[in-house]
Amino acid sequence: MFNVNGFKATLIQNNRNDENSYYDDQDKQEVEIKVCPYNVDMTVKFGTYTIPEATGYFITKAKVDVREGDQLIINDRTFSILKVQDDWIWNKVANIILAVK
Repeated sequence: MFNVNGFKATLIQNNRNDENSYYDDQDKQEVEIKVCPYNVDMTVKFGTYTIPEATGYFITKAKVDVREGDQLIINDRTFSILKVQDDWIWNKVANIILAVK
């Protein structure tokens, strides 16, 4: 349910190949995804968790493999993903909300 024209972004996925290589800084994969800026000030705070150290929020499609600690490059700016939250509509995951710093 991602019905907007988003920005093209590069998602750097860290440590996806081997489960025992948590600290391997060479294990990186780059994936092109679409994201949309998300304004948490306009949301209802009932049930929404915000993160104090986050500088921004983005929405992406529900099928994207993203984890905390990955990096997001948008318009030559690099963001670190602090938290990944599911956005549910009608008993299914519609979007993923990324809190970035």
